[in-house]
Amino acid sequence: MSISEVIRAEHPVRLEARRRSHAGPASQSPALSDPALPDIEPGQLWLIELPAADGEPSPVLRRTIDRANVVIYDRVFADLVAHSLPLGNYAEPAASADETNDPAAARAVQFACDGWSVARLLPSRPTQRERIARVRRLVEELSVTKAPADVAVTVFGELGDGVCEPTETRLDRLDLVVVTYPRDARLTIVVDGIAGIAARLYAVAGNGLAG
Repeated sequence: MSISEVIRAEHPVRLEARRRSHAGPASQSPALSDPALPDIEPGQLWLIELPAADGEPSPVLRRTIDRANVVIYDRVFADLVAHSLPLGNYAEPAASADETNDPAAARAVQFACDGWSVARLLPSRPTQRERIARVRRLVEELSVTKAPADVAVTVFGELGDGVCEPTETRLDRLDLVVVTYPRDARLTIVVDGIAGIAARLYAVAGNGLAG
């Protein structure tokens, strides 16, 4: 049984309208559009650093939460997610992590491999060590899926002026890019094509070529 089937069994009502196309629901307001970041798409995994202070979520965050099939959040964002999550979408708090293990990273990768669009909400202003540890744990979880080193990754660095500058990189160089940003920069990391990786693995296994 896939992780998506487990979630459907546990939450049949909330997930009824969850999976949808890139265009999103017809009721979505164009006022939430922001050219600084693209829209989240199926099979993508986004790591989004956010300030923990109370306040209205940014238009980009509201749009991302609205369009993401799955939102995994640190508990400090519980109120924000509760007020922003549309009816029918799915969200869950992240399990506690330590220096060697991050269950939320594994959970997010599994959802993305099942074809869902996944937004992982993280506190901003981590130490350099914490930020690099986050990224390396994510890369380790993706390596379990046999993700190739050249998987496309985009890092958006937002400084105090609110401008997001994209840097294109690849999975095996992600930590080298992330370390160049100052602590005050809020990062959004977009890993693309995860669902395609999983589809190729399933095809190989179905042909008896796995292992």
